[in-house]
Amino acid sequence: MSITRHGHPSVGSYFVFLFLRLTLRPLLSLWPLTEAGMSILPKLDAKITDKAPSPRGVVTEWVTLGGRRTELTMPAGPSRGDCDTAILYLHGGAFVVAGIGTHRGITGRLSRATGLPVFALEYRQLPEAGVGTSVADALDAYRELLTERGYRRIVVAGDSAGGYLCGKVIELAEGAGLPAPTAWIGYSPWLDLDADANPDRSSRSDSYLSIGKMRTLVPLLDRGPVALAGIRNLVDVDPRRFPPTILITAENEMLEPDAIVLAERLMAAAVEVQLHSYAWQVHAFPMLIEDLPESREALRLTADFATAAVRAARNTDTRGADARDEQVG
Repeated sequence: MSITRHGHPSVGSYFVFLFLRLTLRPLLSLWPLTEAGMSILPKLDAKITDKAPSPRGVVTEWVTLGGRRTELTMPAGPSRGDCDTAILYLHGGAFVVAGIGTHRGITGRLSRATGLPVFALEYRQLPEAGVGTSVADALDAYRELLTERGYRRIVVAGDSAGGYLCGKVIELAEGAGLPAPTAWIGYSPWLDLDADANPDRSSRSDSYLSIGKMRTLVPLLDRGPVALAGIRNLVDVDPRRFPPTILITAENEMLEPDAIVLAERLMAAAVEVQLHSYAWQVHAFPMLIEDLPESREALRLTADFATAAVRAARNTDTRGADARDEQVG
């Protein structure tokens, strides 16, 4: 494992951090987590989805995946030759806000950088449904990519709450009779649903997340209609189930301590893992602020990591096929 700390932030990073600290953090702290308050947020994302432009260098189309509306993003121009691999992207937003429109930038850039199709799933979330339902939607989408759409290798990627869904897919895939993902890309992943499980967790230095607001949100996460399967805290999942993993965090953000613990456990289990911690960045910055040099670097690191993991998996498949041919011969 390597934990790489990136100091010397760009000048723009300071302005972004302070701006969000002074504006978005108070707004999120005051936003009511009532039925009315939560119901407004999907309507806002729907407007963003309708108006958000597609990133340059990709083409998009709407498909249905696991019974849910999904945006498929593909590189424009000739294929790079890998038609057996796809990325399943699961957006963040605390299981309450955000969606395909807010994340169109990161899915487009990931597709362009890896040369792979990216499926961005519109999973159910609050106030319609709790986390168990979100997990079920993510697992259904993962299953369909493998069993009905012909993909042999799936990279799961997500930010914040979407990172939690990626981890649940990793945890539950084997029990569902499915192969493990080829790799996991996690941008500031939310790993533990409970607010106070890690004593090192604090929001004092976080740009816009509030641990007090998380405590208010936690009881709502258990809303049905589908109960949460498996473990609430992904740090406690058997580390041998994890594929090659790369995690990007903002230094001292509220969710970073859990990511560090998970990375250490994966390292102890000899799972390939990288964690990159960036000073003076904001939660899920590669998705949120794409023009910063740190965001561009994080995207490059994660795309290169996924590409290498896919290449290694493909080579393993080829060696296995050659060995079987020799046995038959």
